[in-house]
This record gives sequence, structure tokens and C-alpha cells, in this order.
Amino acid sequence: MEHEERVERILLSTGNVNKPYIVRDLVFVAERFTVDIFDPDFDPNEALKEVGYQLKEKAFAYGANAVINCHFEHERINGDNGPFFEIFAYGTVVQFTQSTIGG
Repeated sequence: MEHEERVERILLSTGNVNKPYIVRDLVFVAERFTVDIFDPDFDPNEALKEVGYQLKEKAFAYGANAVINCHFEHERINGDNGPFFEIFAYGTVVQFTQSTIGG
């Protein structure tokens, strides 16, 4: 399976998951876009997707299955070099564990 496809299979969740897991680490990413968020050609969902992919990349580096309890924040900044849109994201990297039921 191709690297990008394997990264895309990693689960992102803003909540917990109903599977047994072990916590691997906490991860944080930040991205700055030089764009006015009110520009009709700008799709903030695509920006969020890019940040989500970066979280998945970090989980992939651990060989983990998911990033859970993700939090996303954003900020709009009017700077000397134009308007910026920043997204900050963090979450808990987890590895799913196998459980055995019965004997």
C-alpha cells in the first residue's frame, strides 16, 4: 500500500473511540495560509484537511492507528504582508490493541 494511502487510513476524532488502545504521545501542528478567509475562492475545509493530514503523518511515524480528542483552533491575522489564516491542532496519538473475549 502506498504511503499516502496508509496515512489517510489513520483515524482522526474530536472525541474518544470505543476501542481498546494505548496512548503513544501527544502531537501538535500549525499551519499558516497567506489568504483572506473571506475570499470566495478560499475553501477553509481544504485548509483544515491539510492540517488533519499533518496530524495523521505524525501518527503514522509512530505506527499508530489514530489521533483522538483532537482540538482545532484558528486565527485571522492582518499583517504587513497581507492577511493570514492560521490553524493550530493537537491530539492524542493512540495504537489500537487486540482484546480477547472469553477463554
